[in-house]
Parts: sequence; C-alpha cells; structure tokens
Amino acid sequence: MTFMKLERKRWTVIHRVPDAMQVAFFSLLAAFLVMFIVSFPRILDAQAIAKRQHVLRIAAENGLYCEKWGMKSGTREHTQCTLDLQEIRARVEQHVSEDLAWW
Repeated sequence: MTFMKLERKRWTVIHRVPDAMQVAFFSLLAAFLVMFIVSFPRILDAQAIAKRQHVLRIAAENGLYCEKWGMKSGTREHTQCTLDLQEIRARVEQHVSEDLAWW
C-alpha cells in the first residue's frame, strides 16, 4: 500500500511539471513584453539621435572637403559645393541600396 501511495505521489509530481513549465514560460514572455514596451521609446530616441549625429558628421565632412578645395566657409561657392556633395552622396547611397536590393 505504501508503494502505491509513493507511486501516486511521483505521478502527481510528474504531471505538475508541464504546468509549472508553462507558467514559467508565460511569465518570462510577459516580462519580456513589458521590458520591450517600456524600452521601445528609448530605442526610437536613440535611433533618432544617431541619425542626427550622422547627418551632422556628413555635413561637417562636406564642409571640410569644400574648404580643402579652396572654398571659404560662408561663400556662395562653398554652399554650392556642399550641395553638390550632398547630391553625390545621395546618388551613391541610392546605387548601393539598388545593388543590395538586387542581391
């Protein structure tokens, strides 16, 4: 009789394991979702900051090239030079994205 009681207890424990695993899985999933929802706006802010910094670096680089080629900052020629460089960069980026889309 004791053997049967022990056997029944084991099976009871064995049957509870999947339930416990399911509760643990859904708890982890809920925690992940809460973390993601809370941090998502920060991720968007970080992307926007990185994009602004990238644009500023490119503008500074364009200005340095134009000054290197003898055009003083603030002149019409310097402004036109930076606009031309922006156009060239845009075309190159377009070509690269087209090439990557082709693959």
